[in-house]
Amino acid sequence: MIVGGVEIKGTLNDSPLAERIWKLLPYEDVGETWGEEVYFPVRLETKNPQPVETVNVGDIAYWPDGPDLCIFFGRTPKSTDANPVVASPVTIVGSFDCNHQDFHLIRRERHGIPVRVEPFDGTEQPTEPGQQLS
Repeated sequence: MIVGGVEIKGTLNDSPLAERIWKLLPYEDVGETWGEEVYFPVRLETKNPQPVETVNVGDIAYWPDGPDLCIFFGRTPKSTDANPVVASPVTIVGSFDCNHQDFHLIRRERHGIPVRVEPFDGTEQPTEPGQQLS
């Protein structure tokens, strides 16, 4: 993923939802922040198959209320400690190598944060999830 000019490498898990997200790649859109979370639209409307209210720093999650993908660098406005707290239930679809400093390097433009999600190294899309994103 390229988020506001910062390259973030992540891995989708092997869930059916992650597989559906993988099939959308590559795509570009504009994201926003909510505390130390970056969220951006994903063109996939589906039920929340495994909703959770607890996430960790470094998680990638699908938020059906957007629908959006969310990447968690740290605290959100609902946090009471250093851990992120979601606005409403999400489904974890992967994780990324989180360097908290990267969040502070993300370029924010007038209309949001430019985001590009693509398979790692531009390689051909594998047929199975569990592959890396760039």
